[in-house]
Amino acid sequence: MGVLRTAAKTFLAKPDSSVYEALPRPTDPGDYELPELDGSGVPVCEIPLDGTKDDASPEVWAPRTLTASREPLALGFPDLRGVWEVYEGRMTGSVHRIEQAGDRITITVGGLVHDMVCDGTLENGVDDIGGFSGSRIRVAATMEDGVHKLRPGGKRIVAVTRRLSDDGTELLWRYGPGRNRCRRLTEIPLDHAPTKAALEALSP
Repeated sequence: MGVLRTAAKTFLAKPDSSVYEALPRPTDPGDYELPELDGSGVPVCEIPLDGTKDDASPEVWAPRTLTASREPLALGFPDLRGVWEVYEGRMTGSVHRIEQAGDRITITVGGLVHDMVCDGTLENGVDDIGGFSGSRIRVAATMEDGVHKLRPGGKRIVAVTRRLSDDGTELLWRYGPGRNRCRRLTEIPLDHAPTKAALEALSP
């Protein structure tokens, strides 16, 4: 039950939209691109599972994990790739980046990296921290009828789901009891002051 208590504590914590809004969005133009998954590059299974580094920060986005593979998505997997911003729901203002190749999904928030194979096992699921100040979590991932599902501890309870809206333009993200609607960002949002400042800080 310890796994489920940890998950419940995380999901029931009251989010602060002002904190999310103050964080920069990705500043690498490549994060907003959706390359053709044409089978070029290495098989995704040859890319080691990634994770959050010791010096990770919410202000600095981790490099992409699956860039070297353009393996087509596994049968029945929708294309959830992109940079997604919550515009409606408990997590309004939060942003996450999704990469995919084959049966692999990597979800990144700043320096927090949750990388997983969607095969329903803990061995190939998320083995990381739940947040920048969170406890260690182990989560099994599956893709079922076009819905990405996460089960803490590999238990029966589905704590997080992601799926596309019926028209495919939005991401519907259930995080614990909270339901969120996300829009895909297609370029660096230079009208977002923290992002513009982060980009300018990278200039020589």
